[in-house]
Amino acid sequence: MTEAPEKTQDGVSRLSNALQAAVLTIRWERLWRVLWAPVAVIILFVGVALTDVLPALPDALHGIILALIAVLFGFSVKGIYAACGPVSGAEAARRVEAASGLKHRPLTALFDRPAQEKLSADGRILWQTHIDRALKQTENLTYPSPRPGVAGIDRLGLRFIPVLVLFVGVLMGGAEPVERLLRALNPIGGSGGSAAISMDMWITPPAYTGLAPTVVNGIGRAPEKTDTADADAVAPGAGARPTLIVPVGSQILVHATDAPAAPTLGLGKDRFPLAQLGDTSSTSYKLELSVDAAATGAGTLNLGIGSDTLAEWPVVVAGDTPPVIEFEQAPSRQRDTQLQVVYLASDDYGIKLIEMTIRRPNGRPVPGGEDEIRVEVPLSGDRRDIKATHLRDFSAHPWAGLPVQVKLIAEDTAGQVTETDGVEVVLPERIFNHPVARELAEARKILNDADREMMEIIANNLLELSLYPKRFFDDTVAFLAIRAAANRLGYADGTGVVPGVQRLLWETALRIEDGEFALAEADLMRLQEEAMQALRDGKLGEELDKVMRELQEAMDRYMQALVDRLQEMGLDELPQMPDQSQMQTQDIQEMLDKIKELAQTGNREAAEQMLAQMQQMLEQLRQGLKMQQSNPAMAEAKKLMDGLRSLTQDQQDLLDRTFQEGLRRQTQRPPQLGNQGQMGQQQRQGQQQGQQQGQQGQQGQQGQQGQQGENGQQAGEQGAPTQEQQNALRKRLGELMMQMDELMGQIPENLGRAEQQMDQSGRNLGKGELSDSARNQTQALEELRNATNQMSQMLAQQFGQQLGVTSGTRSMPGREGQFDPFGRRNTNENGQGAAVEDSDVTVPNRTEMRRAREILDELRRRAGERNRPQIELDYIDRLLDIF
Repeated sequence: MTEAPEKTQDGVSRLSNALQAAVLTIRWERLWRVLWAPVAVIILFVGVALTDVLPALPDALHGIILALIAVLFGFSVKGIYAACGPVSGAEAARRVEAASGLKHRPLTALFDRPAQEKLSADGRILWQTHIDRALKQTENLTYPSPRPGVAGIDRLGLRFIPVLVLFVGVLMGGAEPVERLLRALNPIGGSGGSAAISMDMWITPPAYTGLAPTVVNGIGRAPEKTDTADADAVAPGAGARPTLIVPVGSQILVHATDAPAAPTLGLGKDRFPLAQLGDTSSTSYKLELSVDAAATGAGTLNLGIGSDTLAEWPVVVAGDTPPVIEFEQAPSRQRDTQLQVVYLASDDYGIKLIEMTIRRPNGRPVPGGEDEIRVEVPLSGDRRDIKATHLRDFSAHPWAGLPVQVKLIAEDTAGQVTETDGVEVVLPERIFNHPVARELAEARKILNDADREMMEIIANNLLELSLYPKRFFDDTVAFLAIRAAANRLGYADGTGVVPGVQRLLWETALRIEDGEFALAEADLMRLQEEAMQALRDGKLGEELDKVMRELQEAMDRYMQALVDRLQEMGLDELPQMPDQSQMQTQDIQEMLDKIKELAQTGNREAAEQMLAQMQQMLEQLRQGLKMQQSNPAMAEAKKLMDGLRSLTQDQQDLLDRTFQEGLRRQTQRPPQLGNQGQMGQQQRQGQQQGQQQGQQGQQGQQGQQGQQGENGQQAGEQGAPTQEQQNALRKRLGELMMQMDELMGQIPENLGRAEQQMDQSGRNLGKGELSDSARNQTQALEELRNATNQMSQMLAQQFGQQLGVTSGTRSMPGREGQFDPFGRRNTNENGQGAAVEDSDVTVPNRTEMRRAREILDELRRRAGERNRPQIELDYIDRLLDIF
């Protein structure tokens, strides 16, 4: 009988892992049947606490809810002691047997003992056989898995409600869970204390910054209502908060509601109480504070009641720094008559104005005028950091050709001014080619420092010039002007006549040098400056209309003089621009019309920018005309391009007639197989390809064809295409190639391939093979067009900007989203708003201008209705002031 217990103990040792797993499973099932309820109560409380609902309730109700939750929690934990009791071995064995699907309880048999202490030999054999059979059944045991059966206890699924509440609570209060839990556990002072206060704060920067206000909403108990841009700046314990940048001159507005006492705003060491609104029982308070330079050292800004701080931010009170401006390089002469100024300027909130002043080193003023030239430098783009080049033509000024000192003055939006040191330079003057015009310009320059003796010398020189009118083309107007200037100088009692004489000498020199075009151009430039100054000065009504009307008349005279000048130069259109777009005279007129419309609708900034753009365009046009007139190679290049375009058009005409002749022959013959049967389709394909490639190149070329183009067209009207006509076009191409080689020293490769195709086309025409000829002509036409483009690029590289002007009508970059309706940047110093690209002024489209006109007309109509309330009439008058 001693061997059976030993074998039984061996079996239990081998099965200990399974039995231990069964014990742990049973313990977990017992505990979870009891613990799920208190866990659900805890989750429910945490979820409700994170929503911050409990502090908003009255203190009594808040305390009752906490008591109910505590009672519910205590009731739910009953039975935990019983669940922690021991697990018997029989229970564990039975659980393993059930999990493994064993029959006849073999694990229990391993723990059994024989009923009789002494067994016979047969009995011991039988008992051992019984134990061995039980051990064999337990060789493959399955560990039991926990099955607490909570679903059977909570048939309604109430245990999922706390989970949903916790999810909502995390979404609402996940940023500050500790603070909300503490407020939920404290039922005293919830709704009546500082946690129920709601405060809003606006920090409005001064107008000179151009920044949008910084807004902080919902300061106090309900931080979830705070504006997203300042979500961190709510509670003292909410973690790191952004530093607020408050420019000097900002206005801080604080409004508090449901406050039991007067809140205070702390700026550094100073504290400012909010004023009570209404009667003494009111719980609303308000504070308006202007931040001056005395607050520059403040390091914090906070809001609170008594000793309690509701919100606190690091703050930097930023004073406005003066602008910085300097020359990047010394002023220099550019484009013969222009003064080039390259400068750098910067300011923390933007440059408002940059002016250039020019003085003479000896301090003498302009005869009959001021002691300095003061001109405004146009600004665009980001005015906080400027790197720009300014070109200005001072050749018409009496100081042209004299040493002067140039200085730049920058003024920021706060009114602070900085200026550079004076740099001495010779003011660029125009060099006249005509000797008489050159003498008149020199006399004008000498008159800047003339005394009575010098005036008599100049008068005598002018009289001597007038004795030889053939030297200035017997121009009666020039003769009378020179005589008048000489007499005014000779009979003058003082220097008061000098300004008028200088102006007369300048206009006469321009007339002799360039004719009426120069006078019209000078008059237009002068009126453009007057119009620009009128827009900057905010002139209104009749005064502005007069300036714009004079500018319109000057533009009309300039346009007529421009047409005459183009005819004198042998041109029938304005010079072509580098980007291959063509500028017409109506483009300039359309810009002027839009400037007038913008000025009338009150959009002066856009009108000023477009006027500056038109000035730049006219200046580039003037330079282009001057370069084209003084450079014979440019005229040759233009003639060469016109010849190439004319040849391309004539080749297109020959291809058209080849195609038509092929169709005619095809209709007169029965359909045939082979190459002849496919001729119509091949010709049609070649014709379509040639037409598609040549639609754009054909536009505007009929008026540019020369005598050779006319000969080619006459040849094209003679009927069927012939080999002689193709050979004539090929000969013209050879002549053009020779001219290109002489002018530029190279020939585009496309022309060589075009010549080969034209030669083959002529051979096919001689054989009557129209389909093959059409294919050759199509290829030749494509090579000619490619050569035209290549030729344009080669000329642009060789002559550069001399080939044309920029129209100044490029579309300006838009600035959508950069400014709010009040003209301020959407981005402020405190990070609120989206970053935007830099831009300054946008020109409205026609729809916007029409809408502005309608609004303006409606305002004027209502202003005339005097029966309206006086406060409304005053408001309308203020709106109309700018118009």
